[in-house]
Amino acid sequence: MSLRSRLLLSYVLVVLAFLTVIVLGATILLRDNPVQTQVLARELAGAARLVARSSRLAVQSGASPDQIMRRLSNAAPGDVRLMFVDGASGIVLADSGGALSGENLYELSGRRPSGLALEGEFESNGERWLYAAQPVEIGRRGGALAVAAAPAPSTPLLRDPTFLGLLRPLLIAAAIALVIASILAVIVARSIARPIQHVASAANAIASGDLAQKAPVEGPHEVRELAASFNAMADRVRASQQSQRDFLANVSHELKTPLTSIRGFAQAIADGAAGDGESIRKSASVIHEEAERMTRMVGDLLDLARIETGQLAMLRLPVQVGDVLRSCVERQSLRAQSASVSLALDTPGDLPVIHGDGDRLAQVFNNLIDNALKHTPPGGKVAVSARAMTGSSVARRGKPWPGAVEVSVADSGPGIPAEDLSRIFERFYQVDKSRVRSGSSGSLGLGLAIAKEIVAAHGGSIHAESVTGLGTKFVVRLPIERG
Repeated sequence: MSLRSRLLLSYVLVVLAFLTVIVLGATILLRDNPVQTQVLARELAGAARLVARSSRLAVQSGASPDQIMRRLSNAAPGDVRLMFVDGASGIVLADSGGALSGENLYELSGRRPSGLALEGEFESNGERWLYAAQPVEIGRRGGALAVAAAPAPSTPLLRDPTFLGLLRPLLIAAAIALVIASILAVIVARSIARPIQHVASAANAIASGDLAQKAPVEGPHEVRELAASFNAMADRVRASQQSQRDFLANVSHELKTPLTSIRGFAQAIADGAAGDGESIRKSASVIHEEAERMTRMVGDLLDLARIETGQLAMLRLPVQVGDVLRSCVERQSLRAQSASVSLALDTPGDLPVIHGDGDRLAQVFNNLIDNALKHTPPGGKVAVSARAMTGSSVARRGKPWPGAVEVSVADSGPGIPAEDLSRIFERFYQVDKSRVRSGSSGSLGLGLAIAKEIVAAHGGSIHAESVTGLGTKFVVRLPIERG
């Protein structure tokens, strides 16, 4: 059953349950206090008042109770019988039906010795009667009662015309309410189910390979949030697919070049085309360099895979960041000299100790210095510096750090275009593929992605600042204490 059908059915069932409770409640209330009995009691009270007024006029003319009753008997409606009852003894002085004359109405009603109530019921010959009484003066007898009585209704509730008269409009109103509620239920169910159906259709389209599909953001607040989350997920899927395609293209290209060289020079050696020993040594050297390049590429890919799956454990040992930076700068100094690039280090001697993996942090700093040297022209400058930061001067996700060490690597190269700056930490992303040098470990665009993951594993952050034509600056912040 579809969601729309379930919503519609649930609304209809709720309305039916509500109407059923109303009808049953009314039936129970009317069963305990029947409407027909109430109507008859009001009729008897009116008749008793009429008898009381008429009897007062008849008494003034000297008529006896029997004479008065005979005059009024023809005015009694339906099965109503009229009686005069002595107020003191309860004896029936006159009865339009004749059967109760001389009987004690107090005893029949069970009210003795408290007297007769102005309305109630009594039994006579196994039959239940309802009555209404009104006080009246009859000659010298003193106080008397004018009584109007009628047999109590014995019609079942479901056959009671008064009850049926009330039940019929109630059922009609219930039917109208059910129709209106059903129409509203259709509208509400459609407003909820339709956006969800759009999300489902977009999901099916994406599953079929159409990654450009998006769900319209409409409907109730929760459904809009669902559609927005789905669209964000679809964007990430598209980005992931694009990254995978870029990765396959880059890997195939980067592996194809060294494999071609290896195969060519190996074939030359095998065929004897290399000739003398010097040519053989050059061929072997090229094969070795290309194999080393492939080894570095495979190592980067394995590191990234282990980081993504959480299998790359980071040590938690005391690390002197200044010592790590000096080691990295010394390792890159010969390369900087050969490239005619000034490589300077500025780090204070009182940097606080952090806890982390020194080898992995050295991998991050080496990658940043390597990139800076690679993109700095001859005569340029690469500056590596570090400084301590207090807890109040740095915050992450709105929460203050207890303190941090900030490392920056700045170069005087051409800079990174603004449109590329936000993507440089993406996996497999390359700012300018034409400047990628053979033999670089970052040629697949993995170096900065790995560096970001390592810094994040230490609880830190990394970002880049760049101005085209002036240079680029990478900033790494590492907290002193790591959660």
